[in-house]
Amino acid sequence: MSTTPNEPQDPRSAVPADPNTDDPRATGHGGVNGVPAGQPYAEPQNSGQQYGQAGGKYGTAEYNPGQYTGVTERPGTLDKLLKLTMASLGIYVLSGIVGLIAVSTIDFVGVYRNMGLDSATATEMAGKADGVGGPAGSIISLIIGIALYLLVWTNLKKGKNWARILGTVFAAIAILGGLFGLIGTFVYPAPWNIIMIVLALLKVVVDILWIVTAYKAPTTAWFNQNSVQR
Repeated sequence: MSTTPNEPQDPRSAVPADPNTDDPRATGHGGVNGVPAGQPYAEPQNSGQQYGQAGGKYGTAEYNPGQYTGVTERPGTLDKLLKLTMASLGIYVLSGIVGLIAVSTIDFVGVYRNMGLDSATATEMAGKADGVGGPAGSIISLIIGIALYLLVWTNLKKGKNWARILGTVFAAIAILGGLFGLIGTFVYPAPWNIIMIVLALLKVVVDILWIVTAYKAPTTAWFNQNSVQR
């Protein structure tokens, strides 16, 4: 039955496309991803791969026990620092003992007389010197120094950065005091003056090494890590 010119045509009633022609319906270009229009869409290959399969859960990297975690282990420079602390303490105690012995051999009255003072003034000054820097005062100073050394050593071992700073202050003071103190050793009689000069110079060297070791890169990294963890 014929249709009127104004009646719409049903597209499904059209003649099927010839596969030998360039009609897109024959090649599948009219559909999606090469699937002809009207046919169900096929999932692409490897669609079963889940998100994050290359890593861990939620796309994160899987845990690797051998992976570097950024934690700095106790460096060998710390052990060296602790040994230098004890070496400095040993020299400090030995110097104190030698100083006590050397002081007892000094004739302070004669020293002040050689400085141009009269006998009465020299005797008075010698008495003051013996009272201020006598055995009792020297022993008290020695005990306080030992306590401070042990305080620094104990807390360095625990990784306390304030102990490193305190030790640096003590070492700097000891270096300056040791260098300027060399002048005063000449009032002691031989061989005590020679022994005191050797001990003073040795302690200066040890304290300089202490400061250098305390601020080497591995030592600093270890102290900084312990400060952050606390």
